Amino acid sequence: MKFSVILPVFNRAHSIGSALQSVLDQTRPADEVIVVDDGSTDDLMVTLEPFMDKITLLRQANAGAAGARNAGCAVATGDWLTFQDSDDIWSPDHLAVAERDLAVSAPDIVAHLGDVTFVGPGYRQGLFALKRIQFPEDVAIRIEEPLPLVLSGMSLSGSAIRRNTFEKLGGLDASMRIYEDSAFFCQLALEGPFVVTGRSVIFAQRLEESTLALSGLGRTEAIYALQMQGRVFEALLTKDLLTWQRLLVNRKLSGAEFSLAQVIALTDPAKARAILRQSAQRHP
Repeated sequence: MKFSVILPVFNRAHSIGSALQSVLDQTRPADEVIVVDDGSTDDLMVTLEPFMDKITLLRQANAGAAGARNAGCAVATGDWLTFQDSDDIWSPDHLAVAERDLAVSAPDIVAHLGDVTFVGPGYRQGLFALKRIQFPEDVAIRIEEPLPLVLSGMSLSGSAIRRNTFEKLGGLDASMRIYEDSAFFCQLALEGPFVVTGRSVIFAQRLEESTLALSGLGRTEAIYALQMQGRVFEALLTKDLLTWQRLLVNRKLSGAEFSLAQVIALTDPAKARAILRQSAQRHP
């Protein structure tokens, strides 16, 4: 079993050192660590210099997080792809937990998921707790139908994904500036079962600039963000879904359309009414 770590970075010279060190300090060492410099203009190379003998460095013009991850995955050689962000900290046993669970899993498993702990000033919350679900920490549970688990979002940083399945799906949609990870996980969930553990494998730090970027996108480009959310579900509806899956996805898409109509109503009431009618037809 071989694990590749993909770490994209854009102007994070101030945080990538600790993020990268947490990958290199794993109790079960990574088989390769691929850092993708996505067109940084800061002092990134100064920060990376002490690590150069331990990583593979790719440099490219800025393409966004999804494009950078795809570039790293394209040169990866591991059986399993894992992902680190340039401002997060892996738990020391992240890869050990993945290996523990995958070593006893069937060959049809396409992804391993661990819990993610979000941390910030006065804030600490687990991803699974936010979803109001629980999994044991000492083992992983096989999920035959993972689509309901990921429809409301999932973190790449807490995952290990079978490389040949990632390649089959064509990687992440680099044309999306938000929800590209959700879109990928929804497609992945149709490819096979997941194994999931409640063990937290990463501390996702919410630095000020990342928080502002996310909230800013939702605030100043709310229509775009909601359109991308709808796009996730629309793409699923082009697949050969089971009846219960199609009903579930239509319900989620209806909700996204309803929210979009509320925002559009402020400037284009007629268009908003048309979207509301479409939303009601999907899920009365």
